[in-house]
Amino acid sequence: MTSLSLTLPSKRVSAWMAETDPKYARAWLASLPLTDSAETAREIYQALYTLNREALDVAQRFELMELYTAPVASVTSALESYFTRAALPLTPKKRQLAEFIRQLHLEMSFGYKACLQELERKRLLWGKKSLRSQALVRAMHYLGEVLLHSYQVYMPNPAGVWRELHAIYQHAVVNGLAEELVETALPVTSKTTLTHEYIRVLLLGLCNPYQLPQGECRQVQHFLFQWGDKALIQEKPEVAQPAGYFLIDSATDSLPVPFPSEAAFQPGHGLRLLNSIELLRTINFFIQRLQQGDSARKLSLGIEGLDSVCLDMLQRMVRSWGQLPRRQFSRIQRSGPVFVCAGIPAMHFFANGQVPFTPPTRDAKHEADDRVILPSHIEEEINQEARAEEEGFIELEEPVKAGPMLQTVPREISASSSEGFRVDRWQIKDAAPKGLQLVRFGTSHTYVRVGDAVGIQQMDEIGRWSVGVVRWMKSPESGSLEMGVELLASGAKPVPVAPVPHSGAAKYQPALLLPAIEALRRPATLLLARGVFASGSNILLAENANEIRTVRLLERLEYSNVFELMVFADVIPEHRE
Repeated sequence: MTSLSLTLPSKRVSAWMAETDPKYARAWLASLPLTDSAETAREIYQALYTLNREALDVAQRFELMELYTAPVASVTSALESYFTRAALPLTPKKRQLAEFIRQLHLEMSFGYKACLQELERKRLLWGKKSLRSQALVRAMHYLGEVLLHSYQVYMPNPAGVWRELHAIYQHAVVNGLAEELVETALPVTSKTTLTHEYIRVLLLGLCNPYQLPQGECRQVQHFLFQWGDKALIQEKPEVAQPAGYFLIDSATDSLPVPFPSEAAFQPGHGLRLLNSIELLRTINFFIQRLQQGDSARKLSLGIEGLDSVCLDMLQRMVRSWGQLPRRQFSRIQRSGPVFVCAGIPAMHFFANGQVPFTPPTRDAKHEADDRVILPSHIEEEINQEARAEEEGFIELEEPVKAGPMLQTVPREISASSSEGFRVDRWQIKDAAPKGLQLVRFGTSHTYVRVGDAVGIQQMDEIGRWSVGVVRWMKSPESGSLEMGVELLASGAKPVPVAPVPHSGAAKYQPALLLPAIEALRRPATLLLARGVFASGSNILLAENANEIRTVRLLERLEYSNVFELMVFADVIPEHRE
């Protein structure tokens, strides 16, 4: 029997009271108003805090902890709704709520870890194998929930969590408990093993959670409940091809790392391998089925959402779990302020010299044969209405001093909101050839998410906006936010685009024309709103006021939930006799 070293609060008298008799605790929990999730969560936390600092019989403690699993899941689900589309960095109150949810799950883990510690101390109870296995699984589950709630709001995970997860698994393997089937409190499955629970936590951490869109971590977890057992843990760190394998070092307080292609290991150092190859094959099968038109519901993925959203998520999983060791690019020491705007409409506005978007008033000449020719006075009225409607989206506030290049702060007015096109001042924390690491403190005027297209204007590039995509975000402390931006182009030209066939009443919409990059052999591309235009379709591109041409969208080079980067080619018009 190996010693299991886990962090536990010291026993002391609490100012709060808690029912220690399971019979009365059950009645008390049943009386709580779950509709008032915040107040109920506070009362549950106070009770758990008190119980975890009292000396209790191990069987009594385990029974009490089992009573709290369903109420904790219920109030947590309700409280998570406060973070749906929450702007980052979180407000002080929302960050406090996020910390509270994490602490609630830490207290749940404390209860089960206390059971493990007592079982280890009372060796006469070692025969209760099932009780030990259940306590191990529950402790790992709630430590995993602490990580999950950190990922969901882009907060760093608490120190020591990964070390304890590795220690729990190591303890279970040594004592023959890792593969024992136990009942689980989760609604997705009725039986699990500690190994499967451990693998799910590892895979969730390896899916680059700080690079995922808001809310996707929970969806990934649900998928892993269904399919995570396709991955395996190998005791010997030996592979032929490193892609899809991750090295687990149980002596560290960290995630596994992609298996190094050239490395020699000595046995007996707690090194293991996470093998995701079979899981990747399963995901690739699902991707093929979705691309062939099958629905996500039919495939029983364990997740809900539009088929296109599920497809994007599965493709991100493949990139995360099938990765090779990453090449480290040299860093460039840079600092200084930059201005950031988010979204294609905002980038179009600022790249256009803060001129409100105005659709062109004339159409491509080669489209005339396919259009219904309207009397000039009627067509002019339609164009006037379209211009008036489009110009209503933008209204400028009074000029303010916002730096040498930003003399006005614009404000967007739509039918449903009065949010503005604004910029935020960020600081460069680090730089690499293809991107920037930015940091800001305090509240933000712009709503930025992982996967958003952003415009960046640096102090030495006045008048030029670079285009990038937010790859990851993290909020290390209250009021601060860090994000990694991959640069797509060092400049952009604002252009209007419209679908073909086109009528006089159809609206143009803002887009960005990114220049060709010869070093990457990448042609000129269009940055478009996601899902508006399909590959293979023709669109009108008004690159200049007097030049409107038809182009065909050929290939999607890059995309996220909100934008698509498309390669295009000119369409040669067919002249009719």
